Amino acid sequence: MEKLYAPTLPENRIQSIDVLRGMAIFGILMVNMPIMNTPMVTLLSDVKLWTELPDQVASGFIRLLFESKFYVLFSMLFGYGFWLFMNKKMPEGRSVVPVYLRRVFFLLLFGIAHVVLLWPGDILIFYALFGFLLLLFRKTTDGGLLKWALGFIMVPVTLNAIMTFFVFLAGFSPEAKTAVEASFAENSNRLSEVIYRALEIYPNGSFQELVNMRMEEYGILLPGIVFFYPNVLAMFLLGQYAARKGYLHHPENHLPFFRKLFNLGLLIGLPLNVIYLIVFSLGQLNQPSVYSFIASVSIGFGGPALSMAYVSGIVLLMSRGKLKIFAAMLSPVGRMALTNYLTHSIISSILFLSYGFALYGKVSTWQSILITLAIFLIQIPVSKWWLSRFRFGPFEWLWRSLTYLKWQPMKKE
Repeated sequence: MEKLYAPTLPENRIQSIDVLRGMAIFGILMVNMPIMNTPMVTLLSDVKLWTELPDQVASGFIRLLFESKFYVLFSMLFGYGFWLFMNKKMPEGRSVVPVYLRRVFFLLLFGIAHVVLLWPGDILIFYALFGFLLLLFRKTTDGGLLKWALGFIMVPVTLNAIMTFFVFLAGFSPEAKTAVEASFAENSNRLSEVIYRALEIYPNGSFQELVNMRMEEYGILLPGIVFFYPNVLAMFLLGQYAARKGYLHHPENHLPFFRKLFNLGLLIGLPLNVIYLIVFSLGQLNQPSVYSFIASVSIGFGGPALSMAYVSGIVLLMSRGKLKIFAAMLSPVGRMALTNYLTHSIISSILFLSYGFALYGKVSTWQSILITLAIFLIQIPVSKWWLSRFRFGPFEWLWRSLTYLKWQPMKKE
């Protein structure tokens, strides 16, 4: 059967979206690279692997300017893309929903393969799962989308407040306090054991041992979804709202909005992220406490706020004819976002794991920043070169071919 629907042609793409997606890929790599070199469960533990001053400065730099800013941006762009996809022109009497369901189903398979074969820090699985949920919000009003987004942002904040309150109440009972402290100590010891075992297995183990270790880490991280992924779904909804308004279709028509968003994003985002940085250095955030509650509030609202300032700043400068070189560099990276994202994990596995250079646990935080810059500076010309010869990135081509149940033309004529 002839398909009257097809992937978006390069000439019909929205450049601002590709530029922002390329910027998001860089920011995500900056945050992920130090974690790719260390056990993921370190994020839940009080174990500190890099404590020298240069590493503390590097960690603060990443935390202040990158953490919770670029997955936010990437998630909003996913929501924006959802709305564009759902409004594709279809043949009379045909629905786009089955095509979309195939799209997110195969994204789910990409994510599962990513976890099993490369890295337990994958985000694609939950992008796909929440991609299914997005269909429930397809006909939600604009105001409803904003209310639901705020509600999802509040989920981790509320859970943290409840847990902190119960820990506080437990302090009034010696028996309850002892039980809570014993539980925290047991969990801390378990995480420490996993961390040091991972530091031994990843650079030295067999491929099967690496897979087993990845799955164990992923299982430990899974309960944490309620503290991280509600924000992802919130950003999906905000992205859908932005697509309905056409903010990135014709940004020149919305410049007053972007000016206000830039100022508001800085006004809210910078102070909250500074607070987050201070709180992170003062308390253990892996246990319910006043520190963890303040951190959840400051990063839950400060991360998206600063991300919106970044977006607005880029859009405003591009509208003035600035950043032409910047846009030309990042746009190809954004067009190959899935390929470049997965390539990060492929390169990292070669650098860090036993079947590569086995540098796992040996690259400090400040060194990971240098590796990030090196990888991305390579991806820029490679992406441009690839797209000068091919219509899609390799993983994008496979994803589209599976989505449309037809091998897509790869080479440019």
